[in-house]
Amino acid sequence: MTSSTDARSKLIEDIQTNLHRINRSLHRHMHGGMEGLPVTLPQLGLLWKISQQPGLTLSEVARQLMMTKSNISVMVDRLAREGLLEKRPDAADQRLTRLHASDAGQELLKTVWTQHLATAQTAMAGLSDQQLAEVAGSLALVYDTLAKNLATGGGD
Repeated sequence: MTSSTDARSKLIEDIQTNLHRINRSLHRHMHGGMEGLPVTLPQLGLLWKISQQPGLTLSEVARQLMMTKSNISVMVDRLAREGLLEKRPDAADQRLTRLHASDAGQELLKTVWTQHLATAQTAMAGLSDQQLAEVAGSLALVYDTLAKNLATGGGD
């Protein structure tokens, strides 16, 4: 390996390490802010996915979240019992069930998102507007590059 290859590998490792640390920190905080909510963090993630793509089937959600259908099925049933998610028959194929966030589910997501944004604003209060713009642009570039090079199709 050349020194420029070594330097590039080190930078990529630094990026990966920092993204992991950021994700872990945010994840830890989200778990701490979940007290009193009628859902777990994975259930909240499932509800968010369904709210972003209404009408997905159980199989589609499982594939997108890279989870087993049985795990998703248990979470869907729990969210439906809590009144946060609706299971609706497909208009064209009655064998299929389409998943939709209920009004209560949308309201829960809005509440959690508002709390999350308030925390993020507090956490990043030390950064200037220019620094925030640079970080946002850089992270978007990293995501777009990953999506392109790993052929994920940009799915979240």
